[in-house]
Amino acid sequence: MRYFLLFIIRLYWLIPKKSRRRCLFKETCSQYVYRISRQKGLNAGIAALRDRRKKCRPGFYYINSDFVRMADQSILPTSVIST
Repeated sequence: MRYFLLFIIRLYWLIPKKSRRRCLFKETCSQYVYRISRQKGLNAGIAALRDRRKKCRPGFYYINSDFVRMADQSILPTSVIST
């Protein structure tokens, strides 16, 4: 089943970037889920997808120049945010 998830992500990558929503993170959500799925398997990939989905837009704001509060109220360093 892990390979099915990886296949779905690869199909998603075939969609032109203009048509996709711009990712907030430097390592895009699909790249992150793909990497976790390859390394740790299907369950970890699905958990990573849920985690990123909770943190996703809308609802983030800069606390200061070093940190960002995400939609799920977690705080991340700005170094992981694509600007």
